[in-house]
Amino acid sequence: MSSETFRCVHCQGRYKKNPRLKGQQKYCGSKSCQQSRKNKWEREKQKHNKDYRDRRRESKKRWYSRYPGDQYQSVYRHSHPDYLETNRKKQQKRNKSRAIGSGFPKIVKTDTLTSKSAVTRRLYVLLPYKKTDDKKIVKTDALIVQLLSSGGIEDNFWVDSS
Repeated sequence: MSSETFRCVHCQGRYKKNPRLKGQQKYCGSKSCQQSRKNKWEREKQKHNKDYRDRRRESKKRWYSRYPGDQYQSVYRHSHPDYLETNRKKQQKRNKSRAIGSGFPKIVKTDTLTSKSAVTRRLYVLLPYKKTDDKKIVKTDALIVQLLSSGGIEDNFWVDSS
């Protein structure tokens, strides 16, 4: 590497040095690399400068009091219909990629029954589950059972394999 070039610490690209910059140039001029440089500066400043950290915290507090998170998101979605459509398409693509090779095509209800059996072929005893505490069960129509292994007695039973 010559003295007129440098390697960007963010993107690892090799670039010509900017002659107007004093000192050692570490970042190229791309937007993502400059944002990385600013983020690093911000983290270092907050870590070592208590006054800056306090002013930044107060500034964020004031901003959040004017723009609560739930309102900000709904206003943003309402004013950016193109974002909604793009996000919807990306989510559909993510759902499809999750469905390939897994039994769960959707994000919601990942604990539902699948075609793959979680239980090995044995003899089991299903008993009603007795609650020992006073906590409510949210799903009142759910069948809750206790699954006990029979301990190898299945060898004594005839199995119809037809």
